[in-house]
Amino acid sequence: MPSPFPGMDPFIEGQRWEAFHAMFIVGIQEALMPQLVPRYIATIEERLIVEYEPEAETSERVIVPDASIVEEFPSLSSVVTVAASAVVAEVVQVVAQIAEKAKEVKIAELPEYEHRERFIEIRVRETGELVTVIELLSPANKQRGNIGWHLYLRKRREIFYSKVHLVELDLLRSGERLPIVEAPKTDYLALISRWEWRPKAVCVGWDLKDVLPTIPIPLKGRDEWVKLDLQAVFNTVYERGGYRYLLDYRRPVEPPLKDEERSWVEELLAKALQVTP
Repeated sequence: MPSPFPGMDPFIEGQRWEAFHAMFIVGIQEALMPQLVPRYIATIEERLIVEYEPEAETSERVIVPDASIVEEFPSLSSVVTVAASAVVAEVVQVVAQIAEKAKEVKIAELPEYEHRERFIEIRVRETGELVTVIELLSPANKQRGNIGWHLYLRKRREIFYSKVHLVELDLLRSGERLPIVEAPKTDYLALISRWEWRPKAVCVGWDLKDVLPTIPIPLKGRDEWVKLDLQAVFNTVYERGGYRYLLDYRRPVEPPLKDEERSWVEELLAKALQVTP
């Protein structure tokens, strides 16, 4: 069954975003591949992010590597010995002063959870040269100060200083917008950054009531593009994923809607799904 909304379904963000994110990336890849081959290929890549659970007392974020080197906890005397052998007189003096009062402790357990962020890379098929990166922002990318925010901004900065194009899709109403000078104040955004244009880019904005746009995806040649119909991808993902049955349309939309938008949603659902406002 198709979505009751003309464009983005606002209920997805607060209820099923993680699964939708993964499926939407697959939908983009499937939509692009027939236009790209045989010269290019589009592959789905992912990065792992490990964070403290939201209910933990601290708001700090950490990332855990796939492999680590574990060292046995040293005694204070061994610290003094190592420092002395290295002729670090000041360190020896400081450690000696605190040695009698110091004791070994264990840092409290840090509850954590992990999630994976998928993105798309378009490469020249024969050489493997990276041409374009397509990113669909996740909530972690839009929460200032956490590991997802910092990791994504670092990757974004690396791309901006390379000869790789970036297409950035923001289908989230919540969170803080990533740095874009004079970005349109709309519910959703698509940023198309050809490396030859930088620091300029094209930014397409649309609102909840709008149909998702068709956007250009830049390729290697200066005048080489393919089209990505975001609404067609959304429609396919919505129906394949059975979101009509997964979503609870009786729950409030998260994040909350404005009064005008809430009335519009209630009227739309009452007509399309026979859901009583």
